[in-house]
Amino acid sequence: MRGCLFSLFSLVIATAAFGAPNDVVSVAVSEVLPLALEDAFQVVKVFSQTIDPKLNHKVVSPMQKAEIDRRYFGAINKFERQQREGNYYTVHWKAPKGGALAVRLEYRQQKLGTHVQALETQISTAGGSGSTEFSILGDDYYQDGAVVAWRVLLIQQGRIVGLQQSFLW
Repeated sequence: MRGCLFSLFSLVIATAAFGAPNDVVSVAVSEVLPLALEDAFQVVKVFSQTIDPKLNHKVVSPMQKAEIDRRYFGAINKFERQQREGNYYTVHWKAPKGGALAVRLEYRQQKLGTHVQALETQISTAGGSGSTEFSILGDDYYQDGAVVAWRVLLIQQGRIVGLQQSFLW
């Protein structure tokens, strides 16, 4: 039992020290990138979910309940639960083998009007199918409002090679 706990502790320390390989960072959206769409790059599907008890969403299926429980897992008080409330996006994409790829979520929030914000993650060796998660949570969600429009960009070598956007973009 001690060996198992030591292994788990070592794994947690190693993960905390080196971080996740594909960290999501906030980026400035000031530069306009050239649009060079390629059939080999695709944003296959974007799953979005809003978790906000104030919206009085009725949980319809056990799968929705399980997803909400998964997002709240580990939150032990009201403050921690509130910090996990907001908008979640899971982006499924395809790319050919080789080369680095950036997956960027650009979004507009209710209280910010037309101001565009962006989250981006770098994938050093993209190839095949992959998925990336983005989230606008806690204070960002409650201060600036819910996301009203979004678009997902696949960027390679400074060019937009894949794109999918919401209806309101």
